[in-house]
Amino acid sequence: MDVRQDIRRCGRMLLERRLVWGHSGNISAKTEPNAFLITASGADLGALHDEDLVLCQIDKDSWEGDKHPSIERGLHQSIYQACKRAAAVVHSQPFYSTLVACSDIAVRTDLFPEAMAYLGRVERVPYYHAGSHELAEATAAKAQASQALLLENHGVVCWGSSLDATFLRTETLEFLCRLVVVSCANGISLNYLGDDVMEDFGQHLRRISGLS
Repeated sequence: MDVRQDIRRCGRMLLERRLVWGHSGNISAKTEPNAFLITASGADLGALHDEDLVLCQIDKDSWEGDKHPSIERGLHQSIYQACKRAAAVVHSQPFYSTLVACSDIAVRTDLFPEAMAYLGRVERVPYYHAGSHELAEATAAKAQASQALLLENHGVVCWGSSLDATFLRTETLEFLCRLVVVSCANGISLNYLGDDVMEDFGQHLRRISGLS
């Protein structure tokens, strides 16, 4: 597996699908149990080069390379420390998801199968300054209960077992938030399925995948 190539591909896809803009967002992926690559501070995610990927340690505050890692290095590091299944983290600012994160609009995933399957439940992280220790701690705490997080007045963080899974989670959250925002703007009532259906859907997925 070429982690550098995967990060570059993820960056291009995020930009092409308008999930990031300008120099917003940052991506990381584990290279080994105690190390991860993260995009450099100010990197253009749509045009990443090898020098834009900085090798960091999970158990200590150190990195290798000529460039500084993203200011959200601590956020990524804290998620890896708190969530042992995490192999990739994507912090992005999609339009509709960020709009919801800047509002009091509730986001429920019991609306369509993909949202239930890929998102589970969406958690909110209170506002803290970008790059702060407080934001890293608060995000890691919420990440233990959810793989899709809205950072209030900031953007989105998703994590997963691979970059592909994390990208899909980010894109699904943006589609869900777009549905919610458009429905609110047009006075359309959404037919939520409820917790019982959501729990039953989870059991259904485990049955058909042979995991039950």
